[in-house]
Amino acid sequence: MIELRKIDGNNIDEVIALDVEENQKEFILETTNLRCFADAHMLNTDGIPASPLAIYANNTMVGFLMYIYDTTDHESFQNEVYYGKKTYFIWHFMIDKIYQGKGYAKLAFEKMLADIENIPYGEAQYVDLFYHKSNVIAKELYASFGFVETGIIQDNSVHAIRNLDGKITEDVVE
Repeated sequence: MIELRKIDGNNIDEVIALDVEENQKEFILETTNLRCFADAHMLNTDGIPASPLAIYANNTMVGFLMYIYDTTDHESFQNEVYYGKKTYFIWHFMIDKIYQGKGYAKLAFEKMLADIENIPYGEAQYVDLFYHKSNVIAKELYASFGFVETGIIQDNSVHAIRNLDGKITEDVVE
């Protein structure tokens, strides 16, 4: 069973210790779990809801994820239909190297999307994310949940988006 749990004094060290394989380090760049947790604190302080969560499988921590609720207002999105709209953005998603290949990523991602679909912070039409252009496994995982690439690439990361209401996402991407 997969659970998403809040991070507290009892599990923060374990979250920080989670790691990926050496050949996957380029996929996360400087976005370590510790950095994400610090970003979540700053975002929450600034009034932007952020949810850093530990991923557990049968009471064992296997990964970490974080999503935020914000307005899509970066200049690179100005010509997109979702510009200026509230969205849930998946900031970080990782499974520890010891637990990869066991199906936890798909189960955890599904659980996270179910949480997001309950609109915990407010109404939104979309959920989006970035992934490293060389990360084929992430691309396939996200596509399996209906994410489509928008054609926007920033710092070797590909932007992908999906509708929260189940409508065909390709209509968003022109």
